[in-house]
Amino acid sequence: MASKNKLYGSHYIERQRSSGYKSSTYAMAEIVDNSVDADASNVKIILSEKETFVGNRSRTSLNRIFFLDNGDGMEERILNTCLTFSEGEGRNDKRIGAFGVGLPNSSISTCRRVEVFSRTKSSGWKYVFLDVDDQLERDEPQYDPAIPKEPSFEELKQIPEDIKTIVVWSNLDRFDVSKAETLISRSEKLLGRIYRYKILNGLKITFEAFRQGKADPIIPEQKVLPYDPLYVTTTENYMTDIIWEWAQKEDPRGKTPDLGHLEEFNSMYYYKRFVEGCKKDENKPLFQKLDDYWDVEYEKTLNGKKYKWKMRASFAYASIANPGVRSGGGTILGKEFGKKMSGDTHFKSANVFFIRAGREIDFGSFGLYTVTDEKNRFWTIEIHFDSDLDELMGLSNTKQSVQFKYIKRSELDNVDEVEVIPLGLQREIVWAEMSEAITRSISKMRTFLSQYAKDFKLKEQSYRNQQGEDRDPLPGVEPAVIEVIPKNDPWTEHQVEEITTFLKKRFMQVEIKLIRNQVEKYAKGYTRTIVLYAPNQTGKLFELTEIKGKLITLINTNHIYYTNVIEPLKTHPHLRIFAISIEMLIGSCALEMDRLILENDEKYKAPLENFLFQLSSRLNEFISDSGIRINPEKFEQEILEEFELM
Repeated sequence: MASKNKLYGSHYIERQRSSGYKSSTYAMAEIVDNSVDADASNVKIILSEKETFVGNRSRTSLNRIFFLDNGDGMEERILNTCLTFSEGEGRNDKRIGAFGVGLPNSSISTCRRVEVFSRTKSSGWKYVFLDVDDQLERDEPQYDPAIPKEPSFEELKQIPEDIKTIVVWSNLDRFDVSKAETLISRSEKLLGRIYRYKILNGLKITFEAFRQGKADPIIPEQKVLPYDPLYVTTTENYMTDIIWEWAQKEDPRGKTPDLGHLEEFNSMYYYKRFVEGCKKDENKPLFQKLDDYWDVEYEKTLNGKKYKWKMRASFAYASIANPGVRSGGGTILGKEFGKKMSGDTHFKSANVFFIRAGREIDFGSFGLYTVTDEKNRFWTIEIHFDSDLDELMGLSNTKQSVQFKYIKRSELDNVDEVEVIPLGLQREIVWAEMSEAITRSISKMRTFLSQYAKDFKLKEQSYRNQQGEDRDPLPGVEPAVIEVIPKNDPWTEHQVEEITTFLKKRFMQVEIKLIRNQVEKYAKGYTRTIVLYAPNQTGKLFELTEIKGKLITLINTNHIYYTNVIEPLKTHPHLRIFAISIEMLIGSCALEMDRLILENDEKYKAPLENFLFQLSSRLNEFISDSGIRINPEKFEQEILEEFELM
């Protein structure tokens, strides 16, 4: 009988070392993943340097890295498989790990030797190791079973009682840094972002560094702070010290020329708002949640299986985007937001993040926005998914990436819901759903940011025109009016509150009491078609937006068609039905235009927007030139006279 063929050769382990981790920090994150999955609340990363001499010159370099955690520890059975490729605990929504390759894969990609010590509440220390040089001498790729052994290292003088697992990396021949200080400076911010949700939920990650031969640490223990790219965190985070510093110190770049002597044109005046009433290790949110896209869950059924994912979106407050200057991105604080969007050499970053099981997996622009546009630094989006979407998202076995790409609905093949859809097409269907939601939210946030910029420009011009007069430079805003086409069910209190909050954000100068009164007054019924009236300076008669999955048509109250036609009808109790008919027509046009653009923006976006602009302009000219204005009283009288003649 012929002998069986080997699946792996003796040099497999050496070839496997090229696993493609983005950096040594990402490889370290795999070890932290295992600690988190073992329910650890404390992960200590201890770095050890050694000093060598070449002639009279000394040189220090990393010698060993220790990962200690207070998780559950590993029983001997599990310890004997922890360095085996693809012998993990499997997928579920609570575990970060999925492929069972994290510990061995990340270890051999950075070092030639990894040792694992572990114990449980009921058993003492056990030990296994994997050594690349040792593997090259073996006939078969295998490692020795676990043996009883106490961890004994110069750097670990006293191991806390709650520590259950210790992973040791040595012979760091593939590490991308050579000094402990450099590794910490490159890793703490990135690990703070990767594990931001875990840290905010109680996980503590710390760094400490020793040099062989020295009793005291060369870098005392310091904790990793959460880095929240949504900037809604209020407890201590990476931005806390920065906002506190510039709330108390004047930034030369945060002053408007010739107006900088006024506090309204000094960034420090605005930044103070985000620390007022806070302790030194707290700050108020720097960005605001986009309510229409915050924790909104989406669902898609493919081949009879339901897939769910969630979205979060946030954007800067006006006091951050325009803190006394036209370009908030030019301040020192603004440049930090720029690093969130564009990253730097050792901290890659973007505006769209993918989160799985509370752990960051990937980020990028994905062709969804222009990274050179400064305004884009002031918004962020997160896509959260669980293990059921791993395959459709194309999760890599190193947990560093997904295969998501920007897909338009018009690019998809038409499929019948009952047919079996292949994996590749399933992916594109899900990605198209995500792309559409992301695109809509970006558009909405950029609209807010554009309005902030316009408001500040008006304020700046007004101050200059007033030549120092002490009065409010902002023009008054026409009170917002909302009209909902009545149907059967009245709005719930939650729905009224939702619309009120939205309008308050859009019209910050209007008292929320007035807005709420108007919402409550007109919210008598609720259907899929909602029309809001709001002023804008675009010249367009209408535009389409979205609130919590509800499409909203915004009719421009600055347009003459509104002032001369719609408003007179709306304000007359007997003629309101005609205004409702107009609203239905405009709403259906807006909806159809939006659908066409979503299906193929390259084909329809420019011509339809041009059509809308031309339509609005011609309508303006026609009404102005003809002197058209509805007189409700006269109109009603003529109708009554006709009825009397019948």
